[in-house]
Amino acid sequence: MHFRRGHPKRRFCSVPPTGTGERRGVRGLSLLILLAALSLFLAGAAMFLKEISCQIAVSDASDIVTVQTNNAIAALMAEGDFQSGDFVSFEKNASGEVTAIHSNMAKINLLSTRILERVVGATENRTLTVYIPAGNLTGVSLLMGRGPSVPVRIIMLTSSRVELGDSVITAGINQTKHQICLNVIVDVDILIPWGTESTQVVTEVMIADTLVVGKVPDTYLNVQK
Repeated sequence: MHFRRGHPKRRFCSVPPTGTGERRGVRGLSLLILLAALSLFLAGAAMFLKEISCQIAVSDASDIVTVQTNNAIAALMAEGDFQSGDFVSFEKNASGEVTAIHSNMAKINLLSTRILERVVGATENRTLTVYIPAGNLTGVSLLMGRGPSVPVRIIMLTSSRVELGDSVITAGINQTKHQICLNVIVDVDILIPWGTESTQVVTEVMIADTLVVGKVPDTYLNVQK
């Protein structure tokens, strides 16, 4: 009997071409780097958005409060109910020299109240929208002010008060200047979606500016109640 010797079966293995795995690894690494860079860019943009929006919000709120306060005071003074002579009076001796300067606190307090009413009404709480160019979010100087605007809503809260101030300064030889002013102070709290900013706007209103020639008066501020 003859037996045929069987040929051993050949086994074929699928071997990836040289370099294929390496290319896949490089593509994966590149994708991770790209995602990381994108994440860093978005994080940086968010930080710039927060910082710039805060600055713009504070600037816009300060400008609005300043303009509204000045307009309210100007309108009140233009009505003619108060004159500079209403707030200060003089006491003189027989020689005609000014020996004392009296301040009419009743009139000053009335004016302070009127100013405060007008300012509170003009700067009451309100909602504003500031617009930030998208180029500002990159932090690149060349792109500042470019691109579409990103709207950011803010809420402005205000608190106002009026403080009395007076000063005496030398204006020259034998000359002394006495000034009375009202400092209108508006504290502004600005609510932004990601935080709160605060600022203060101070407006000085000069209500009396007296130049005294000769001997310096013994009393500069004699309060009348």
